[in-house]
Amino acid sequence: MIKFFRKVRQNLLLENKTGKYFKYAIGEIVLVVIGILIALQVNNWNTDRINKNRVKQYAKSLIQDLSNDIEMINVSQFQAIKSHKRIDSLKNYISSTDPENLSNTDLFVLTHDIMYRPYLWNRSTFNEMKNVEILQYFKNDSLKKKLIAYESYSYHLDEDFAQDMTQAHRAEESISEIMDLNNPYFSQMLILENDRFNDPDLDLFKTKDYLNAKKEDTTLQIDNEEDLRKFINVFIRIQDSYRIRAFKEMNEIKENAKEIIQLLKNEYN
Repeated sequence: MIKFFRKVRQNLLLENKTGKYFKYAIGEIVLVVIGILIALQVNNWNTDRINKNRVKQYAKSLIQDLSNDIEMINVSQFQAIKSHKRIDSLKNYISSTDPENLSNTDLFVLTHDIMYRPYLWNRSTFNEMKNVEILQYFKNDSLKKKLIAYESYSYHLDEDFAQDMTQAHRAEESISEIMDLNNPYFSQMLILENDRFNDPDLDLFKTKDYLNAKKEDTTLQIDNEEDLRKFINVFIRIQDSYRIRAFKEMNEIKENAKEIIQLLKNEYN
């Protein structure tokens, strides 16, 4: 084709048809420009198609990650609620029992394993999206804002977890100060609860290990009300934090995840 155009130009020059030559040359330039524009447009269409497919694949991965997050939060929330209720039982038990009659075994059951499970966020897909700058191809601005807000909220909950862990460590120190943990059946109860950590039907007060531990029950290392108040105050602070975590924040981030999943399904299914 190039040889054909060159030959036409040469013939026009040989025939001394300069005017026609320039018109032809201009026409040839216009054709070349049109060809380049068409090629660019085809390339843009192809790039857009590839990006749309990538966005769709990332959307599917995000849906899976967020679904896994919801399941993970459900476990942590269950444990936080269980601890919140257990602290209510602890407060009632101490307030209704004379200090000298408090059972070492009962206090162990009401105070052990007070911390909820750590968060294990599924951030790999979203982190990869940011690294390859694919988020810009998500056309729904509301969806993009919700994704960014969700990530920010998850980091906020990580900070809350660190604070709760610090309080839990303080509670463990308080437990060691007033309780005798040297009971062989205590470890058996810990193993049982670890195996059934997400079982709503587990009640340690109804287990054989609890009954056996009661047979070898010992007295507390303190028996005055002032030290007991200091002890229970540590758990009240934990309960106040768990009230926010379990009944507000965890619910909110789960709802955020569900909204994002629905938007992703509406846009890219």
